[in-house]
Amino acid sequence: MLLKKLSLQKKIIFMFTLVIVVTMSSIVLFNSYTLYNAVRETNVNQLKGITTAINGRYEEARSIKDVQQIFDYIKHRQDNVLALNLHMEVKDRYEVVASTDRNDLERSTPEILSPTYLSGKTMVAHVNDQGVKKVRIVAPLITDGETSGAIELILDSTEELEAANKKIILTILVAGAVSIVLLVFLSFIIRRLLVQPLLTLREAAVSIQKGETYQPVEVNASPEIREVANAFNEMVYNLEDRLQKSITDPLTGLYNSAYFKRMLNLGMKECKENGHSMALLFCDIDNFKKLNDHQGHLYGDKILTEISELISHNVRAGDIVCRYGGEEFVVIMKNADETTAGYVAERIREKVAIHGSMNILTPITISIGLAIYPDDTSEDEFVHIADQAMYAAKSLGKNRVITARQLKTMEKQEYERKVEEQKSLLHTILSIVKAVEVKDPYTTSHSEVVSEYAAKLASRMGIGEKEIHDIAVAGLLHDVGKIGIPLEILNKEGQLDEEEYDTIKTHPILGYHILSNIEEVHQSLPFILHHHEQPDGEGYPHGLKGTEIPLGASIIAVVAAYHSMTSKRPYRKEPLTEEAAIQELLNGKSKQFNSDVVDEFLLMLEEIRK
Repeated sequence: MLLKKLSLQKKIIFMFTLVIVVTMSSIVLFNSYTLYNAVRETNVNQLKGITTAINGRYEEARSIKDVQQIFDYIKHRQDNVLALNLHMEVKDRYEVVASTDRNDLERSTPEILSPTYLSGKTMVAHVNDQGVKKVRIVAPLITDGETSGAIELILDSTEELEAANKKIILTILVAGAVSIVLLVFLSFIIRRLLVQPLLTLREAAVSIQKGETYQPVEVNASPEIREVANAFNEMVYNLEDRLQKSITDPLTGLYNSAYFKRMLNLGMKECKENGHSMALLFCDIDNFKKLNDHQGHLYGDKILTEISELISHNVRAGDIVCRYGGEEFVVIMKNADETTAGYVAERIREKVAIHGSMNILTPITISIGLAIYPDDTSEDEFVHIADQAMYAAKSLGKNRVITARQLKTMEKQEYERKVEEQKSLLHTILSIVKAVEVKDPYTTSHSEVVSEYAAKLASRMGIGEKEIHDIAVAGLLHDVGKIGIPLEILNKEGQLDEEEYDTIKTHPILGYHILSNIEEVHQSLPFILHHHEQPDGEGYPHGLKGTEIPLGASIIAVVAAYHSMTSKRPYRKEPLTEEAAIQELLNGKSKQFNSDVVDEFLLMLEEIRK
């Protein structure tokens, strides 16, 4: 776990340190083993020489005294000999029969020496006695080719061992110094040839991640690392080229709409963080389709390129100009208020108008919408508001700049105008309805009730708000055509003959034609025209069947039939009860009335009664 937290350089140095320590330790251990083994071999060889001399003398004379003399001579001549003892069997036990120390004579032989005098093995043991390092070497005494005793030699090996220790310490010091020099040298080499180049590559990658301008990586390293650096540079160049192509419009060289959306989001995020405002210019070349049609697409592309250059040359340094699509351009202006952005927008408009005036056949101008975030709009509506301002500039004659603030004023005025128009339309519709009611008193309030119930029923059936409005208007106007039906037919008591019924069946077409010149009710006309059609095809005026009948018309048919059955009519003095009217609707399902509409209408009636 700790190794994972280390940097690359420290990991590499740690690994090399481990290798060097293991290597130097192995050298020290081997050298120590070699030195101690050499001391041991020297001691053993010394004993072999003594043993050979004693064996030879003893085999000649078979005299213990001669052995004792040799022991005394060796003790006198060799300072490192501490004791010499000869162990032989005397009266069924082994004891010391000759020794440099007379006090040891006749001392029993320790059991530990039995492998030598019994099996003829040479034994070596190291003893540390009061700071004196001793070596006990025991070798067999050979007589006539057989083991007849054991020669024990005790040597003072302090001097040899100290010399060996000094050499070992010197070896450790030299190994440590070499290790340190190697580590320093390797650290320098590793950092220079491997770590530093890799850190340089990492810094380059981080700079790319931050979006900073990329500087090619140059490293002084091994050929392999240089190849990696060159491959990295080439990869970055390829990625930059691909990125540039992905965010650049190929015709104008400006940024494209994808880059615009990304930078717009970043800009709005910065505005939130630092409290600054940001402007957006939405520009559209006027009459561009006409120019393309008259002078060709190649000329149109040339104009787009020229306009893009004019816009780019007349914005502030740091403003972002993008081609939004077709003949539309957008400019993102960070840290800009309405005054600054308006000045830039006017300058662009003037430059384009001056440049475009050279085209006599189709003068080139530009319309610009301007919005400020967050002053004029929310984050979600920023682009939409600027776009709407641009379209307002076009609708007001083109070649002008409209701000979001001006747009709001215009929208308010337009809203007030539409409200007045709606009031006027409503008055017109109500006047027509009243005119029908005057001619046919039995229809009094019928249209209002049908309109109200039809709108409620349409809402229950999941129809959209706009179509519900159209159905409600159709409910008010579905009987307008009766204004063209003779009074004697409308007010006739009793059954109509075939000719009179055919006249009555013309009222949907009459109503359709009367209202067809009023643009505001155009969406309601199909419901007015077909509200007497039947699923079985027996309705009028066109005999439509099933799904051919607009759903709004089927809704009005059911509601109007129910209200008619439960109201007084010229041909029926007493209205039907609710139960009888409901039964008539049930009897007419799939034939006269749409089954789904009847079912939903009856559920609605039940809820109303509750």
